[in-house]
Amino acid sequence: MKLNTTKLYPFTGDYYGYTQITDPNNPDTTANQYTTIPVQVKMDLSVNLVGELIIESLSKMQIDGYLRNVVDKNGETIYENGGWVITQTAPTLNILGEKQGYKYRARLFEGQI
Repeated sequence: MKLNTTKLYPFTGDYYGYTQITDPNNPDTTANQYTTIPVQVKMDLSVNLVGELIIESLSKMQIDGYLRNVVDKNGETIYENGGWVITQTAPTLNILGEKQGYKYRARLFEGQI
């Protein structure tokens, strides 16, 4: 039995991942092409002292991926038109040495309270 069965993820948000594309004229140049159809992810959130979101989730997300439309368990947005970019990621491990999810840090780049 995995230990993460008791973890609640009361927040949801729209995640926009990307694929890296290479310029055919210049193979040394790559760019991120973001998806236009988001994936809904469930999360547990907290905020650190500099205003970044600390996210725990079972979903895999990429560094430089975007989160939008983050809502609490009552469906209320936590920031009006809020948008966050993921800046750090790491797996979370339990005491049995099993991966039980992922932890992220995200910086607000648009929106207001």
